[in-house]
Amino acid sequence: MIIPIERIWEKFKNKYKAVNIASLEARKLKEDQGKGLTDEKMNPVLEAMRKLLSERIKYTE
Repeated sequence: MIIPIERIWEKFKNKYKAVNIASLEARKLKEDQGKGLTDEKMNPVLEAMRKLLSERIKYTE
C-alpha cells in the first residue's frame, strides 16, 4: 500500500520532523525484526508511516 506524502504534510506542520520521527520508528522496527520480535515480511518504513499517521508513535518536542 502506498501512503501519499500529502497526508503527512496535512497532519504535521514540520515535514522534516515528521520524516525524522518515522525514520527513527522504522529503525526500531528493523532492529525488532532482527531480534525476531516482529514479522520478517513487514516493511518497516511503511509500518512506521502508518503508525505516524494513526498517531501511535509517541514523541516529545
